[in-house]
Amino acid sequence: MSADSTASRPRHRRIHLFQTLGALLGGVTRVTVPVLEDADRAALVAELDEVSRVIGLQDPVAYAELSWPLMDHLVALCPNRILVTTARDALALLSPQLEVTADTDWLDWPSLAVDFPILRDAVAEGDAIAAELAVERLWGMAATLP
Repeated sequence: MSADSTASRPRHRRIHLFQTLGALLGGVTRVTVPVLEDADRAALVAELDEVSRVIGLQDPVAYAELSWPLMDHLVALCPNRILVTTARDALALLSPQLEVTADTDWLDWPSLAVDFPILRDAVAEGDAIAAELAVERLWGMAATLP
């Protein structure tokens, strides 16, 4: 096995883990966004605005400190208890393996700067499909393995 192959394994694993969470959180988003109460919608939009501000600073620690709780908040608002349990279990199991949010080589700041505002606007407008697609992009659903 070549050194390149060995070195790329952790990256492949992270991509797969992120994509798994993306699919799950995309589903959570799709069922949650259209049924949000006004106060919950406003709170999520405010959190998304804050994440977008931090993305502009390209600070991976601040990004992780804001984006993980944002996803937890979205899951907490989900009306589907099975999705909530599954998402919480997956986040608890996989997040320790996803130290990637502190890895600046992994974070694609230009893409984050595009997709978080799309997610923000979709949540604000109650557009479940656009919100789901933005979450899936944010979690690497469009990523390809080298």
